[in-house]
Amino acid sequence: MKRLALVLLLVGVCVFVALLWASRRSGDVEAPPGIREVTGLLAPELEREFERIATVGYVAGVDEPSGDVGVLTYDHAATYDGLTLFTFGKGPEALLIDMQGRVVHRWSAEGSEYWARAHAFPNGDLLAITCFPPRLIKLDRSSEPIWRYEGHAHHDLDVQPDGTILVLVRSVATREHILDGAEVLDDNIVLLDAEGREFYTVSLLSAFERAESFSSWLTDHPLPDDPDIFHANSVELVTLNGQKCALVSIRSIDTIAAIEISSGSVVWAVTGDWHAQHEAQLVGGNLLMFDNLGPEPGPGGTRRSRVVEYDMRTGRSVWTYSEPGFFSHGAGAQQRLPNGNTLITESDAGRVIEVSPDGQVVWEYVNPRTVVESGREVTLAIMRAERLPGDFPLDWLP
Repeated sequence: MKRLALVLLLVGVCVFVALLWASRRSGDVEAPPGIREVTGLLAPELEREFERIATVGYVAGVDEPSGDVGVLTYDHAATYDGLTLFTFGKGPEALLIDMQGRVVHRWSAEGSEYWARAHAFPNGDLLAITCFPPRLIKLDRSSEPIWRYEGHAHHDLDVQPDGTILVLVRSVATREHILDGAEVLDDNIVLLDAEGREFYTVSLLSAFERAESFSSWLTDHPLPDDPDIFHANSVELVTLNGQKCALVSIRSIDTIAAIEISSGSVVWAVTGDWHAQHEAQLVGGNLLMFDNLGPEPGPGGTRRSRVVEYDMRTGRSVWTYSEPGFFSHGAGAQQRLPNGNTLITESDAGRVIEVSPDGQVVWEYVNPRTVVESGREVTLAIMRAERLPGDFPLDWLP
């Protein structure tokens, strides 16, 4: 009788914990039927090792300081004026600067090595993806914590007008046909509500596997012999043929893919003459990206990065920006501005430029901060810069 009572007690506890867990993870919006997949957190002993694997190639800086720092170019008549938000390759903080390079505001929070990405809200709140350890945090204007999402968030996020947050989250997966069944890193598209509560997730592995038209994509475009099989590095919500999709850049196999939200399935995927790309975006129906390793080596075998825009109907490039010495092996980003200019982050060099449609640099900023990397003093890398609208409210500033 005592044994039966103990069993019933344990069952009751398990049911209570399960209900509590479900209520914590559920949000105000129901996930589409059959799509939610429980991925869980990485085991503590694997967390740091997997993050180390996934960040191989990312450095705090590469170029030695040249002496010319801050805003080096500013063509008032040609720029899209506003504030610029960016994070660094070392240090848990984000800066907001004006067109002259003056710091308007700074957010910071101890507890991680650096922030991969940040998003500022009109009231001064900030979202940040932290690295070592990986998570998503929300702070107020004074850098006081509002909430924290403990999933293995990485690389990118996208905030919708209704407050919904898309974020890339890593988990561990196994497949008998991938690395002989060893544990690998799977990337997940996760949707959170404005309070940081997860209500939808789908893995890239599952999204390819359930896609009838793209089920052979991972065979035709072989995954690397490395646990970080995808290395997804950007995500944004887009509309393709009337379908709401997550557009994802998959660095390891030079692929851009669209995963339909309602079905959790890949509905479109493409490769091209780009390599190790970042920041895939749809701009006016065209595909825009930061092509880190370029289509081919330059003179003497040197690599040159580029920002390139493709007509999706023809697959041909319609706009490209590059220049001698323009290169970022890791990270790198771009943003098409309302006036047609493009804001470009040359991450490894700690440099941000605004480029006109005809390729003229109309604004240039070089990070004045330095860091010691491999025994050398180098310019501190900038992970991603974003130009906020000229009418972005600042009434929350102290």
